Parts: sequence; C-alpha cells; structure tokens
Amino acid sequence: MFSCPHCAEQGIPALRKSILSPGLLATCESCGKPSGIKYASWLTAMIPGSALMITALFTDSTSVEWTLNIVGFLLVIAVPLLFTPLHKEQH
Repeated sequence: MFSCPHCAEQGIPALRKSILSPGLLATCESCGKPSGIKYASWLTAMIPGSALMITALFTDSTSVEWTLNIVGFLLVIAVPLLFTPLHKEQH
C-alpha cells in the first residue's frame, strides 16, 4: 500500500498504483478521495522500459529480443510504481 496524498494513510494498493496513468485515477481505501500522477512524471517513468522495447525491434537475435521486451515491460510497471509520486486530484 502507498500513502494517500490527501489523508497520508496507506490507502492506495500497489497494483492500482502500478497501472495509473495521467487520465486514470486511484481512489484511497481510507478516505475515498482520488489521487493521480502528473503527465510529466508518468512520461519520464515510461522512458527506460519503452527504450528497451524499441531497441528490441532492431535486434537480430530472438533471445535478445525477448529479453529486452521482458525487461522493458517489467520496467514499465516497476518504475512508475516505485518512483512516480501521487498527487491530489479533485472530485
């Protein structure tokens, strides 16, 4: 669980935070208020994983291609989860 920017309680589930995008909000389980992520933060978090998956398009080795895609996909989920801060949204 992650801290809600409204009430500071542990009310945002990790699974929900991992799939947030600028238009998709998370509702705190403690206070019921919506939280989101800013577009610039989300876009910055997407760069490492996306770069690996784009690089995979230009490799000749199937094993390298799969490795880059899998690691890229994991980064697309893990980086926003761990490093993108939540901010308050309006109802």
